[in-house]
Amino acid sequence: MKWPHPAPNPSAVVETQGQGRTGNGHIDRIGRVKSALGFVLVLFGLFSCHQAFAAPADIDGLTMTLPDPASGWRKAGKGNLFMLQKDFPETEDDKRGSALIQITKPLTAARNSLQAGMKTFVATLPDMAKEDILIKHYGVTVNGHDIRVEERCCVHQKNVSISQIVVGIAGDKQQVYLQLVLLNVNGDRSSGAEADFATLVRSVKLDSSDKDFDLVATSADGGLDGVFTHLDTGARPNVFGGMDFYSDSTITMFDPKGLFSTELPKGGRSITEHCKETPTDCGLYKLTGGGFFSSAGSIEMRSVTSAYGAIEIETKAFSKKGEDLVIADADYRVVPPFKEGTTLDGEWVSTFASSGMTATSSGSVASSHTLTLHRNGTFERTGWSGASMTNEIGGSQSGVTTSGKRPKASGRYKLSGYRLDLTDASGKTETMSIFEPDKGSDGLLVINGSNYLKDDEK
Repeated sequence: MKWPHPAPNPSAVVETQGQGRTGNGHIDRIGRVKSALGFVLVLFGLFSCHQAFAAPADIDGLTMTLPDPASGWRKAGKGNLFMLQKDFPETEDDKRGSALIQITKPLTAARNSLQAGMKTFVATLPDMAKEDILIKHYGVTVNGHDIRVEERCCVHQKNVSISQIVVGIAGDKQQVYLQLVLLNVNGDRSSGAEADFATLVRSVKLDSSDKDFDLVATSADGGLDGVFTHLDTGARPNVFGGMDFYSDSTITMFDPKGLFSTELPKGGRSITEHCKETPTDCGLYKLTGGGFFSSAGSIEMRSVTSAYGAIEIETKAFSKKGEDLVIADADYRVVPPFKEGTTLDGEWVSTFASSGMTATSSGSVASSHTLTLHRNGTFERTGWSGASMTNEIGGSQSGVTTSGKRPKASGRYKLSGYRLDLTDASGKTETMSIFEPDKGSDGLLVINGSNYLKDDEK
């Protein structure tokens, strides 16, 4: 692939060249590449180029909803790329930082050139292209376009930490590329900028017939109703370099019209409301196969795998076993809801522990939460947590240990459906999801996704 020479104009990060061509030829149009250092200097030089903008916007036939100017995003630069920038002031905890969103004009290209175009657009930060992909999501959008999301981190240039998220969306005839570049932006600042970028990406309409992002079932979708649990066990790496064994009672909630969720809606929300607020918990499904004298033999699950609207489609073997389901040879047991006014009696404890070590460090963290429920509708809550870490550098060892207790709380509780309301003495109510994974037994409660085992000695 032949690249043009670096652009001499310091005010232009990327320039779009030429007229539209189909196939891989479009790649030369994505941009002229400056050095990574020059890119950083240009970004920080844009502080004086801000102007307010309004949403929604039409960019050369590409429709999207831009962030509210009140959130701090402003139009930046005058190049052929559409650019937005948000600045973060220096604080006691953070350096001065900047977040930049870049959007290409729609490019005439075949759908199968998306992967090559992504590689080219990532290389607009040459040093970033050398980094491995940390997170990736490949799938389709609600409008049937191919979408690829790749996140890379971290390049350091003159005390500036740079990370990059690149998104490519391709239809049959044209495609668009977007990227979020973060400079000295992390923590809550990074989370906020990424959420704004994800919302913008989900709103992109590549064709005039595209609809807004929403999980809308078709007449062919649906067919199941209820909450089902599956026991998932295994081992996974932890942040300390060790391995944690886990045993999770996962759930899948099926709506008869075609929505499904891998989390129970909280706060009394319906599954439709929950999926609008947290689409990455959700998806659409349909039963396929079978006929007049047999039930469906497979289930197609279209899961939203990222906040950017990427949908992964999987078809799995499916059958029914009484009230229960078998999906991909895994048992999913039906979970009945709690009846209104149900009360329990006992003490349930949720514990967590994780530890590990490397050649120069070791660490551990542990916590315990206890919930006591009484037949008269009252409850008590207690808990504690602790952590320790040691590091050895140049023969010198340092460490830190911390622990704390959760203040005891008490009040009244209410069970209904898959919902637990805890109202403390001050009148404040906390709503959590709850279910019993074992039929007819309260030996294990799953509350807000955590396993609470009953202490039979209490």
